[in-house]
Amino acid sequence: MVTLFISDTYAQLLAYTNLLFNLAGAGLMLQIIGTTSKTARLWFIFYTLYFIFSLSAGIINHNPGNLMVGLIPVFYTIGFYQYFKLKEHINIFENILLISLTLVCIINIYWYTINFDIVHASIPIFKVDRAQGVYGDANNMALVSLLGFIFAYKMFPFQTFRQKIMKIILLIIFSYSLFITFSNTGFMVLIISLVILNINFFTGVRLLLLGIMLPMFYVILLNLNNLTANLNLVGQQRDKINNIVNILSFNFDKVDASGRDELASNLYDKISQKPFFGNGLDFAASQRGHNTILGVWADAGVFVFIFFIFLLGVYYFRALKSPMNTKLFIIPMLISLTIFMLSLQTIINQPYLIAIFLYIAYKIDLYSLNSSDTVE
Repeated sequence: MVTLFISDTYAQLLAYTNLLFNLAGAGLMLQIIGTTSKTARLWFIFYTLYFIFSLSAGIINHNPGNLMVGLIPVFYTIGFYQYFKLKEHINIFENILLISLTLVCIINIYWYTINFDIVHASIPIFKVDRAQGVYGDANNMALVSLLGFIFAYKMFPFQTFRQKIMKIILLIIFSYSLFITFSNTGFMVLIISLVILNINFFTGVRLLLLGIMLPMFYVILLNLNNLTANLNLVGQQRDKINNIVNILSFNFDKVDASGRDELASNLYDKISQKPFFGNGLDFAASQRGHNTILGVWADAGVFVFIFFIFLLGVYYFRALKSPMNTKLFIIPMLISLTIFMLSLQTIINQPYLIAIFLYIAYKIDLYSLNSSDTVE
């Protein structure tokens, strides 16, 4: 946004200033005694392996990457690893994160309402069919909306009437922000998340009612094209509705993956040529693979890929062993991040997502939603 509305120079200055503050804060936190997360520590092993193998592969294959840019997620990992040592910092981060996600989604809704296209930095004569938000990408915006929805739904108690109204408003903002991205992945993950978030609600008669309502909901979704026929849906909006109907009717050959299946197939072909040690730093990004998991394999080879899968497995294993309140909050966030890894190549590159991964690690290792609970 700074690049768009002010200048590229100020955007770079702001980015590097944030990075310096992050490292300075990490240096100061080294002097403070606190408890660190074992799960978060695995990221340092991953990045060490990733850079050793990817830089070596880059030298061998004459494919130099941008090391400085590649190290930015590492610097933020160091910063938040130190920052989260104190529990009060966790609480501060939670409040800032909710405010930040809310503001981003409000901007997304406003820009979509005025038909602003950030890619072209203008209001085009054609209708913008998918909201792209500050990221210029609908799927990235869908992920932010999902994380905000989960966070607002489960993280804060909202006990008074005024707080409950605020919670409803926040959930409407995040839901609408997700809806206007027309992300099939986002819609699917939202349904999964809602089931997990409300798993304790469905008992006895409620479970029976759910069993009755599910077939009705399925029929409604199958008839989405008819139900939305009178809506002024354009371009990819109608394509996304068709995708939902084709998936539910098992017509997978008619599902439009927006070219991501071809990009992933092309990336896998590159992987098969150099499966063991990879192709080099930033290789997957240069191929526009749009797949974080395959991107790790393409860059650094199968051994780093296996460790990355192990790292994600540790997250899920420890989340499932955590207290129930923490489990029902963390699992939907992990599912959102993991599933979007299959369609985005930036999940482990963006600082705010690295911060969320570190936050999740500390929640499942040390803290629960009830401040009196501690996971040893």
